[in-house]
Amino acid sequence: METKSEFYKLLREKGLRITAPKKIILDIFLSNRDKMLSVNDVYGALPEGSAIDHATVYRNIQKFLSFGLLESMIDDRGINRYTLCEKGQHHYLICTECGRIIKFPCTDHYWCGFAQEKGFLETNHRLEVYGKCAECRKHV
Repeated sequence: METKSEFYKLLREKGLRITAPKKIILDIFLSNRDKMLSVNDVYGALPEGSAIDHATVYRNIQKFLSFGLLESMIDDRGINRYTLCEKGQHHYLICTECGRIIKFPCTDHYWCGFAQEKGFLETNHRLEVYGKCAECRKHV
């Protein structure tokens, strides 16, 4: 999904009303596509005077996650982080300094031979590589 209208359409199909808090939270994710955001990150990015509490941010993120709008991961500090789902299998380079993510396509399943040898059937996979992005490395 790429546009607000596609996200709104999915939410309506799932029976959810498109409320002001949902719109604001979705806007935050749309404007931060290159980052994995925690609940606290989203809460901190709320516009002044939005009157959305922490619990509302958390509940809406969980709804978005359960409906497939967001995907989640746990960072190297044990914090749950979220980003908008994108089509196709991909992996992440994740900056531990600024939280930036760089998505790269999944083209090589180098573990398949080993998995097959062990009788393992893959149903899904994820690869996350942690380090510092080029921008953060400039400031060291």
